[in-house]
Amino acid sequence: MPNLPQGLLAHVIESLASGVSIADAAGTILYVNPAFQQITGYAAAEVIGRNHSVLSYKKTPPRVYEDMWRTIAGGRVWTGRLLNRRKDGAPYLADLKVVPVAGEGASRSPHYLGIQRDVSAEMGLERHVAAQKALIENIIDVAPVVMALLNEHGKVLIDNHAYKVLMADIGGEEPAWEFLKAVSDGDAARFLLERRECDSAEVKIEAGRLGPRWFTCSGLWIDTARPDVDSFYEAAPGRALLLVCLDVTARMRAFQQAKTSAIRARTAEIQQAQGMREVLQGAVYQLQGPLNMLAAATAMMERGGGLNPALARPLSEVQTAGAETLARLRDSVPHGVAEPVLPLNVNELVREVMDFMVDRVLAEGVALSWLPTAVLPAVSGRAGQLRTLIKVLIDNAVDAVGEPGVSERGIVIETRRGAGGGVEVVVSDSGPGVPPADRARIFEPFFSDWRRWRGRPGMGLAIAQNILTEHGGTIDVQATAEGGCRIVVGLPVEDAALITRGDGV
Repeated sequence: MPNLPQGLLAHVIESLASGVSIADAAGTILYVNPAFQQITGYAAAEVIGRNHSVLSYKKTPPRVYEDMWRTIAGGRVWTGRLLNRRKDGAPYLADLKVVPVAGEGASRSPHYLGIQRDVSAEMGLERHVAAQKALIENIIDVAPVVMALLNEHGKVLIDNHAYKVLMADIGGEEPAWEFLKAVSDGDAARFLLERRECDSAEVKIEAGRLGPRWFTCSGLWIDTARPDVDSFYEAAPGRALLLVCLDVTARMRAFQQAKTSAIRARTAEIQQAQGMREVLQGAVYQLQGPLNMLAAATAMMERGGGLNPALARPLSEVQTAGAETLARLRDSVPHGVAEPVLPLNVNELVREVMDFMVDRVLAEGVALSWLPTAVLPAVSGRAGQLRTLIKVLIDNAVDAVGEPGVSERGIVIETRRGAGGGVEVVVSDSGPGVPPADRARIFEPFFSDWRRWRGRPGMGLAIAQNILTEHGGTIDVQATAEGGCRIVVGLPVEDAALITRGDGV
């Protein structure tokens, strides 16, 4: 150790702002500096020769003193806080470090150097800050919204109880990033980098078995104090993104239910109108044949001179009445429900139909699998008619798996890109299948090969074919590897000119 000028060390100790005391092995005070006297209120003459316990306020837990003596008796430095008492009886909190100093001479008895600071004001400030923080956190926690504060790099600094619950619901993923991806088309990092904001943006988050959750999300950048040490002399504050997201799931589900009910009613209306058209057109077709045969037979008899005059008038009346009946049937055929031609997402149409058909599927005990291709081109069409088409296909599949002798009751719905560039909807069932000889006939009005009678006129697939004809689509019936039926519907991709005109498809 280098030689110091005489008296320098003593001068340094006397000048310290921290209270310094030296005690012997029993805790008897041998020396105190001026700062010690200022902190405790005791003059040096009042404490030298007395035990350090003169400062005890009797509220420091005994275990703290036990730990201190055990530590310094072992020759180690002890650091901690003691609740002490000044000369006037006022308590103060001492931040204390006790350093064992090896003794000299024959006894080699150790001494203890104590260095203390009065941190009462700091403790008050810490407690005040902690209380304010707890108050803010409590207010945030009981707020009926999901809240999170993110730094510029997307790290969550503060969140509330609703945020933690949502995190658990989505499997431990960070909800803040799900929100940011939803409002930035998937580029959350750029959203943060460019310091974008959002106001009441609608966000949908999948919550596993709980299904989708909807939120209106707002994000606002605010100034914050930077906690890093190197910002001590910098005036520029930090920036943080405050996310506030209101759960509107109940409202959205009510809206979805109302929408599903409206789609169900609209689809039923279209299907009923289509069914009536097909039934009446089928009846016209069925009646036209006998009347044509009667007219041909009458003409043959007239040409051969063999028509009995007594039959001529009744035959003429029958033909006239038949023609009038056919005319009335043709006039009774309802017109299609007017709908605009729009670009449509096939996946959305299938999902909407599945939503309102779930009751029938469950009631029939059918296992329905949905295998969509996530990204598909839009198709041009009338939404109501295409929903009716999809419903007819699902109805047909449910009927198929309900046939006698069918052991497995499964239906698989797929959407995919077609080989020719269009979109295909594939409905496969585990029913008895369709014999090759009947694959063309199942699209005829009134044809039904079901063994289980359901009181239906057999118009479903005839309606499907008519809708596809109007949309320029195709339909193909195939056999599955397991012996069931697979119906493949092809739809052409979006036709911008057709949509612009808004005319028929």
